[in-house]
Amino acid sequence: MSTPKFVVFDTETSGLFVFRDKATNKPVPADHPSQPRMYSFAAILADEHGRAIDRKKLYVRPDGWTVAEFDRRAIAEGKRPASEINGLSDDFLTEHGVPIREILDLWNGYVDDDLIAVAFNAQFDCKMMRAELRRAALPDRFEDTRNICAMRSLDPYGRDGLPIMRGFVKLAVACEWFGIVNDNAHDAMADAEAARAILEIMIQDGRLPDARVHYAAA
Repeated sequence: MSTPKFVVFDTETSGLFVFRDKATNKPVPADHPSQPRMYSFAAILADEHGRAIDRKKLYVRPDGWTVAEFDRRAIAEGKRPASEINGLSDDFLTEHGVPIREILDLWNGYVDDDLIAVAFNAQFDCKMMRAELRRAALPDRFEDTRNICAMRSLDPYGRDGLPIMRGFVKLAVACEWFGIVNDNAHDAMADAEAARAILEIMIQDGRLPDARVHYAAA
């Protein structure tokens, strides 16, 4: 079996992070009660060429929070509830989910093995791991986690015609441009596989940047 070099991962969550408090303009910590919770986690171990070696997908059992609670909050703010996007419910997560600590132990193992974390919009997904680690009273490992953002690393392809706006491009747009089929968008494993396919292309093209820690304010 090949030796893993990367862990390509994705999280499905209750929503997006609030980066700054509107009243004070101060950063909002990743683990603040107003911040999102993780619903599911998927990871693909990949070799130096970006080829898949192993896969793992887990759902999170609600503990001290509910999908319904986050849905109500989103509706009150005039936003589309995350459950309508990822299809996850309290009943499903309660039946199929595992304690968040099981996922965090898995993640810590990847970090301990010095695997390079890869995600499409890694700033978000790495911050999600940071938040859940803090909530579990564990070291957040943020400064230990070398990572590559499979979205922000696509800048060179912008010169080839990939429609990137201010460093951002949607995963669906990138998949279409590269000819990657993702028939189950917003499923953690499907989105992780799309990110892995992008990683493999960047490696083949000699356009993969060096891994580094991408800092977030809080």
